Amino acid sequence: MEAFRCLGEVAGDAMAQALTLVDGLAVIGGGVSGAHPLFLPALVNALNDTFGDGCPRLGVRAFNIEDPSERAAFLKGAVREIKVPGTSRVIAQDPLPRTAVGMSRLGTSEAVAVGACAFALSKLG
Repeated sequence: MEAFRCLGEVAGDAMAQALTLVDGLAVIGGGVSGAHPLFLPALVNALNDTFGDGCPRLGVRAFNIEDPSERAAFLKGAVREIKVPGTSRVIAQDPLPRTAVGMSRLGTSEAVAVGACAFALSKLG
C-alpha cells in the first residue's frame, strides 16, 4: 500500500509539471491503471498540494473523476449568475478553474486511433 501511495505522489509531482504547460485533462492508461484505487488519491493530492509558502502547485484544482463525489463536484463547478454591465441580462459564469484526472478504459492502439481521429476531425472544422 505504501509503495502505491509513493507512486501516486511521484507521478503527481511529474504530472503537475506537465499540467503547468498544457491546458487539458490528465488520462492514465496501461497496466498500472488497474491499480488506480491504490495510487490515484495520492496523485490527486500531490497535484492539489502547495509549495512551502502556500502557493498552489497548479493554477487549477485537480479532481479524481474515478471517485463519484469528486466527479460530481468537477461537473457541477461553481456556477453563479452575474449581471452583464449596462444591460438587464444575467448570465451563468463558472469561475472554478479545474482539470480532471481519470483512467483510460481503452488499450493503447485504440486510444491512439481515437485521438488521431478526433485531431483529424478538429482540423477539418
